[in-house]
Amino acid sequence: MSEDVYSPKSPAEEYNPCSSDILDQHERIKKDVTAELLNSVPNPAFILNSDRRIILYNPTLSEVAGEKRTDKILGRRPGELFRCCNAQGKKCGESIPCVQCGALRAIQTAMTGESAEEICMLLSHVDDKVKAYTLKVNASPLTIGEEQFFIVHLTDISDSMHKEMMERVFLHDLLNAVNGIVNAGTLLKEDSESSEQRDLAGMIVDRARFMANEIDAHRLFLSAETRQLEVNNEPVIVKQVLDSVCALYTGSQMTKDKNISLKSETEEFALTTDKRILYRIIENLVKNAIEASPANSTVGIKATTKNNHALFTVSNKGTIPMTNAHQIFQKSFSTKGKGRGLGTYSVKIFTENYLRGRVWFDSSQDDGTNFYVEIPLSHSTGASAVDPCPNNLQN
Repeated sequence: MSEDVYSPKSPAEEYNPCSSDILDQHERIKKDVTAELLNSVPNPAFILNSDRRIILYNPTLSEVAGEKRTDKILGRRPGELFRCCNAQGKKCGESIPCVQCGALRAIQTAMTGESAEEICMLLSHVDDKVKAYTLKVNASPLTIGEEQFFIVHLTDISDSMHKEMMERVFLHDLLNAVNGIVNAGTLLKEDSESSEQRDLAGMIVDRARFMANEIDAHRLFLSAETRQLEVNNEPVIVKQVLDSVCALYTGSQMTKDKNISLKSETEEFALTTDKRILYRIIENLVKNAIEASPANSTVGIKATTKNNHALFTVSNKGTIPMTNAHQIFQKSFSTKGKGRGLGTYSVKIFTENYLRGRVWFDSSQDDGTNFYVEIPLSHSTGASAVDPCPNNLQN
């Protein structure tokens, strides 16, 4: 690395970052803040003064920024330390593009007395090479004596953001390919002269539509997991949703192999909610119920209304052992092996985080297993003030 990171004429050097005032603050704050506490944080962490200059930091910050010299860290603003392209020739936070900086927004919010979390995408320019950072920035106010400081933690999320982007692109392209198969299969079915060809084309279309449904489900779950899912409330006729889920699995390989039938009971009513999310909730519960059902049994789906809420019940004759009961909604927990277990977890996320409802279950040898989902009939109706995780489990 070049010893002269900044140009001698750069304002970043002209205001002498590591001044005697900064060193004085550094020594004073070390007495009030245990350095070992800051050093124990695995991610880069540092404390800023009211001028947004670094006055205390942990070794991880030095490693990530690629700067070992204390006099080149103390007194600098974050963008200057990371050699942000927007801080070249200007002080960090004073360029026009800085208004879009997530780190600056988080720190400015902390300066108002509130904690903040923002995403910062930063381009660093060192030794004629560009490096991109994607950082989650957490900033909080910190009062020591009568002075106001700000503690900042950085988390490098570059890999996870890249993975998320690649997954979205992959799912988008895969869905387009599957929809192409659906369209081609439909044309083949319409143009086929023999019943055997029409049946084969119909099977291709059914399988492709099932794949498209699974891809759509995963895309919705991914959006929910990353908190990017937007709720679109609309009038929903409940019977249509239940009938659609039943049609998906009736006659499918899942039910044929075990000779499982689906029985739907519902009152004639509508509610205002997100139809896509409600469909995925019921679909996941039905899918899990089919997989958990003994052969030659029935999966029941029921919908009723009570106290301005809709109650959905999905039942099967299987039972949940007590040893598994309290892990049912845990992410990635499954009794079906590795790579499974998102079904009930997604139901809980969709129901409680997006539809303002609640989900629970009971299980016994006599009555089998029943999963319940309760959501408001209208998005203006508040969620029930009841225990969000009630279980009635018997062996």
